[in-house]
Amino acid sequence: MPEREAQIDADDQVVIQLSHQIRALPGVTGCTLASPGDDPHQPIGLPPAVIAQCGDTTVVIERPGTLPNPPAVRRRILAVREHHVGAAHVWFLRRDPGQFGQLPSHTVRLSGRDVEHQRVAPTEQQLAILEAGGHVYWLDGKLVLVPYGYHAFRHPARPEQDWTSWPKWPRNKDPRDDWRLSKPRPAPTADCWGLVPIALSSLTRTWAVFHPADAHKIMNELYAAQEGRYRWRERRAREVYAERHAPPPVASTPVAEAPAEAAAEPAPAPEHPQPTGQQDTEMPPPENMIATPDPSANPAPAFPPRPVAPPPIPAPPQHLPSVPPARRQHRWTDALRILRRRRER
Repeated sequence: MPEREAQIDADDQVVIQLSHQIRALPGVTGCTLASPGDDPHQPIGLPPAVIAQCGDTTVVIERPGTLPNPPAVRRRILAVREHHVGAAHVWFLRRDPGQFGQLPSHTVRLSGRDVEHQRVAPTEQQLAILEAGGHVYWLDGKLVLVPYGYHAFRHPARPEQDWTSWPKWPRNKDPRDDWRLSKPRPAPTADCWGLVPIALSSLTRTWAVFHPADAHKIMNELYAAQEGRYRWRERRAREVYAERHAPPPVASTPVAEAPAEAAAEPAPAPEHPQPTGQQDTEMPPPENMIATPDPSANPAPAFPPRPVAPPPIPAPPQHLPSVPPARRQHRWTDALRILRRRRER
């Protein structure tokens, strides 16, 4: 078919261009093209593979336009194992808009900031490559998308935990809904695959072999963030439970208010000593005693003491016992007075 032949020629040109890129990578010592397991009478339907030498290791790199059926994929995998024992088998897939548009991206936490990672639902052929020990990557220009497993799960509600209606939590999301990752390769039980973007040149930059070290480093960061997220949500569930089941605060007993009459009654005036017939005797303070001033009382200005009225003179007694008058003694004045009276006569 002319259309099929044109597609095969286009795929071959893509592989040739990829071989030039691989040959230019640091650490690559050799690069050739081969078609393991292909039969002219029964073709597999895949373009040639790039056989790259990285030090003492061999990497077989596939760059198909579209993946054939699962039996054809398994046939190529078995042929690579037979002809290149111990070689890493890497599949660089084309970014298929149909496959990439099925699932929304998800937000991950890396180096203290939020990053969006794309997610894809693996196909049957991609799962067959993974099951056979191969590596599935996507090549997007000079970027390589390395997958990790995305496993959705729900946190179990344990005793003394409350996962309902968390404050400041989105209403349309349940805090129990979470996810975990499987790395460095997606586990077969993963619900979908998340993709880590790295540079194509980084595959051989730090290792003498074809290895996505940068992607694995990011996956380790994702795992550390995952464990911190688990601990935070578990702790928050316990805090919400403790807040909602805390005993009510003990009501303080109000102080009894005095009656209005008592409150309105003025304070009694200080008592002043009233004058009496006899003055009260005051005991002088000891000479060696010093009065201690009250620190809370403000010193009042010195004023002269209020004058005190003198005590009244007591009235003479009404009834006194009769006492005979004392006998007067005649003196010379009395004799002179008598003599003067006689002369006047």
